[in-house]
Amino acid sequence: MSEGLARRVAGTLVLGVIGLIVLPLLIDFTDPNKVDRTTKIPAAPSIEAVSLERAKRPESVTAGVDLNKSLPVVTNDGDDFGLTDKGLPQFWSVQVGSFTEEPKAKTLLKKLADKGYKAFIERAVIAGENHYRVVVGPKIDWRHAKAASQAIDRIFKTKSIILKYEI
Repeated sequence: MSEGLARRVAGTLVLGVIGLIVLPLLIDFTDPNKVDRTTKIPAAPSIEAVSLERAKRPESVTAGVDLNKSLPVVTNDGDDFGLTDKGLPQFWSVQVGSFTEEPKAKTLLKKLADKGYKAFIERAVIAGENHYRVVVGPKIDWRHAKAASQAIDRIFKTKSIILKYEI
């Protein structure tokens, strides 16, 4: 064996022995789950017994609710969800504005599109005059249409209305 290799092996052995001696000094090997039994528990407080009276049961108990009276039945008129007469789902739309001039309707349409609303313009003839209605939707749930209506009213300071969407 060469002299350099012998020095390396001897150095490795010396470092290993030093590590075995120093390691127990640096690390605490006591059991971490050991319970400390040196705690002092104070004496139990003195408690005086209290006597309680038993509640007396009433001889006759009358019910506060008339059990024979039936509650009113709440029925849904079917206007807010479900199917139309044609068997198609009921949709709702939000009419944001109605204009006699098409450029004003297109301006509002662009503002709605910029805010992320899917809107379109619906042309209607009223008393021989063209009206351009700006409509958002359709929404399949009336609650979604109501939420959109409230948000649009708040953002654009308008008074929108919720209408049934006719296909």
